[in-house]
Amino acid sequence: MKLSLLGPGKLQPEHVDIDSPCDSGNVRLKVCYCAICRTDAKMWEQGHRDLVLPRVLGHELVGIEAKSGDWYTVWPGQACGTCWYCEHDRENLCDAMRITGFHHDGGFADTVVVPKASLVPVPVIGSPHLYCFAEPVACIFNGFANLSIGRGSKVIIYGGGVLGLLAAVVARAMGAAPVVVERSAEKIAKAQPLIENTSIRICKETVESDFDCGINACDSSVAFSLCLTKLRKGGRLAYFSGVSKKEEIGFNLLNLIHYKELEVFGSYGPRREHVVKAVAFCASHQSQLAGLVEAIVFPETVPSLMPEVLSGRSFKYIIDFNQSVSVGQKPAPAAVERTVRRPRTTVPAQLKLLVEKVRPVAEDMRRSAEKKIDLKTKPLGALGRIEPLAVALSVMQHSLQPAIQQRRMFVFAGDHGIVEEGVSAYPSKVTVQMVENFLAGGAAINVFCNFYDIDLTVVDMGVKGSFASHPLLIDKKVAAGTRNFAIEQAMSKDEALLSIDYGAQVIGPRREASKMEIIGLGEMGIGNTTAATAVISAVTGIAPAQLAGRGTGVDNEGLQRKIEILEKALSLHRPNPADGLEILSKVGGFELGGICGAVLAAAGNGSCVVLDGIISTAAGLLAYLLCPEVGGYLVAGHKSVEQGQQAALEFMGLEPVLDMNMRLGEGTGAAMTMHIAELAARVMCDMASFTEAGIDAQL
Repeated sequence: MKLSLLGPGKLQPEHVDIDSPCDSGNVRLKVCYCAICRTDAKMWEQGHRDLVLPRVLGHELVGIEAKSGDWYTVWPGQACGTCWYCEHDRENLCDAMRITGFHHDGGFADTVVVPKASLVPVPVIGSPHLYCFAEPVACIFNGFANLSIGRGSKVIIYGGGVLGLLAAVVARAMGAAPVVVERSAEKIAKAQPLIENTSIRICKETVESDFDCGINACDSSVAFSLCLTKLRKGGRLAYFSGVSKKEEIGFNLLNLIHYKELEVFGSYGPRREHVVKAVAFCASHQSQLAGLVEAIVFPETVPSLMPEVLSGRSFKYIIDFNQSVSVGQKPAPAAVERTVRRPRTTVPAQLKLLVEKVRPVAEDMRRSAEKKIDLKTKPLGALGRIEPLAVALSVMQHSLQPAIQQRRMFVFAGDHGIVEEGVSAYPSKVTVQMVENFLAGGAAINVFCNFYDIDLTVVDMGVKGSFASHPLLIDKKVAAGTRNFAIEQAMSKDEALLSIDYGAQVIGPRREASKMEIIGLGEMGIGNTTAATAVISAVTGIAPAQLAGRGTGVDNEGLQRKIEILEKALSLHRPNPADGLEILSKVGGFELGGICGAVLAAAGNGSCVVLDGIISTAAGLLAYLLCPEVGGYLVAGHKSVEQGQQAALEFMGLEPVLDMNMRLGEGTGAAMTMHIAELAARVMCDMASFTEAGIDAQL
């Protein structure tokens, strides 16, 4: 069979006459595989003024010559051999050039007739379909021919599609250090397996501007312009991909060629010698090329694939004309998931229902959300941490229109027996006094919540004291403070379970009418930085001396005492680093248990959870051990000056939104971040894209 292009969008299967004779200058090949080039898809969509229909497309092919049984790919050109260009080894520019799949029928068929001079023999390999890459690789070799790429050369490539990645693989093989710049987060994600295998860098943008060579592997005028600006003085550019029609390039930009003495080389189709070179490359780089195959498909599916090829989102589709090998479509690369660095805790029966309600966030939304935020009317990444925050909200809410309407702040309070060891600059009685200050509206968290219009709730998890009934207060007291974990467990296992359950009760089950899209978690408890540091050290294995901070402001002697107490306690209890419940019971605090339960319940409701400083981060870490899926719902509100917080955030793969040099706690940093999160949602929903605004400034 053959696939005949009859007109725009009309690709029709037809019978092919395999018995028709060939003249002496041609050879008939049995086509085994033919790749779909984006040029084929463009001709399918809009034709070409010089294209005579009907026509069989396809020029990236490999097949067998029937008489000899030898395998061949083809140089798609057919040169006259007598013009000035042919006589000067520039046959790709021949005045009388004829091209397979354009001027005469190509490889979208069981058989193809090609000029003998265009045949390029290929050695037999285990994956012969990879020779379909010979023509695009040959184009890369032609593009690189004048760039003098050598070992250590810095090469910048704009465009992370198949051609851009092929260029990077070829450059790497030549000893160069390639950097691929690609705007699409979706393409970057698809390229990760190949990138990890080859040590090629890929990024959305780079501030480096000292590249020896550059190549534009996409049709964006902006990409071409940026490629020029990234070259060092005396740098070389391969003008590889033609820019879209009707684009304009300013002479201020082109003057860089003058001032920096840049060399710009045009690059069109390959010469035959480049195809010969590419065949050897394909044979020796099969594993890398295999990573660029989107799927091997049968001919009947090709018409339906053309729109996808045009979109540029996919890698290379290769048509199988053997009809004997049942090769299914390769699945798309899996979404990048958060890695769990420790074994999951065996969840106690009492917590199973709570944990089972937590569903993984919608990672399938991440690429779409990243693409949407990238296409807003701004330079890539110009909104800093607002952008990944907007993406995170979309993933949590499984929507490209994330919304935040209800904001709640919960401050969990509790006392700690470890204070008996002199680890704090303040006595335990300050905990009850500060809670009274919260209820009176005089604390920093009251000011922050009033300013940002956040509903505030204070939860007594274990304060040494009692409080009168108050609208802001919820009584969930497990006991009047924990025990001194320097000499015994901080709490029993039952108390640890109760604290988690109480924290979950404070959040409550999800009800659509009263769902909290975002919650902040703060704390109050003299001595709780010591408990939090013990938790983080137990989980991460990092020594207390590297984690302990000054908490409420202990002096140098007090800090050293704090470190010694932590070392002593961890040596005494030796908690299992993978068991969140055991760690909580041995060295934790009631308010840490409450926050842990709140995290689990809020994540189970699908809410965004904003952690505050080191204490709420340590509690979030306990929840993460019990249920790693909560990680997708966590946002690190701010960077505390307590160094232990950073170790916990790195363990969970989180990065703080703010760095205000704060160490207060109470949820103050979380309150500010909740406001920024609402702004991020508005950016995702309300900010125009380049297309919507009629601005043509995209890569």
